[in-house]
Amino acid sequence: MTPAEIVAGAFRGLEYAGLLGFVGVVVMRQLARQPPHLGWVRPGMDGALALALLGGVATVALAPSWIGAARVAVELAALVMCLRWGPGAVPAGFAAVLLLALAGHAAGAQPAVPAILVDELHVLSAGIWGGGVLVLAVLRPPDGWRSPGGQDLLTRFGRVAMVGFAFTALTGLLRATEQVTGFSDLWQTVYGAVLVAKSVGVLAMLALAAVTWRRGVPVARTDAVMALAVMVATGLLAAFPNPPAGA
Repeated sequence: MTPAEIVAGAFRGLEYAGLLGFVGVVVMRQLARQPPHLGWVRPGMDGALALALLGGVATVALAPSWIGAARVAVELAALVMCLRWGPGAVPAGFAAVLLLALAGHAAGAQPAVPAILVDELHVLSAGIWGGGVLVLAVLRPPDGWRSPGGQDLLTRFGRVAMVGFAFTALTGLLRATEQVTGFSDLWQTVYGAVLVAKSVGVLAMLALAAVTWRRGVPVARTDAVMALAVMVATGLLAAFPNPPAGA
């Protein structure tokens, strides 16, 4: 990869972080509405959408495309609606999330439709648990995480995060088998090396999650940093001009 492609991949990673964080905000808000209602769980989605728009604008400026421009337009619409009508931005935000798959390698796969659907599920499920981790890093229970309210949220999120992680892992494996031609690609190609680094980051997040459920207190900031690193790696993979399977 050239330096310009690495920079473009990093900005795409920021866009991923913003959109997945948006999904995490929606998930947390829905979990908080379950009885008993957790009134202190009120994460804002404007910051996540602003980050997605920033990353999207930079990505399109460095690598112009019609799909990218359409996605940025939808992100801008979602941010404007969020600032003016709050929850009214949710449909536009999810539309931007779904447009991510059309800008990746899945769109060039044969057949394209199943690959895109797998990629859509991969991004959405990653937003459920990875985006949720980012939201946990900014939440502050009034009486601490060991309070009944804090423990209740961790329990609720743990249930959906396990399902989200399972779908992310399965769909990620399916996409990897389409892009990597053999095990040797994992250490003989740059694409494979980034894929391995991303996988190691995901395993580290899983280990931190295990610590969270054992201690009853989230390692929120460390886990969020790992989540951001994984999302940047995902952006690099999506921006990679020629994965092994297409070489």
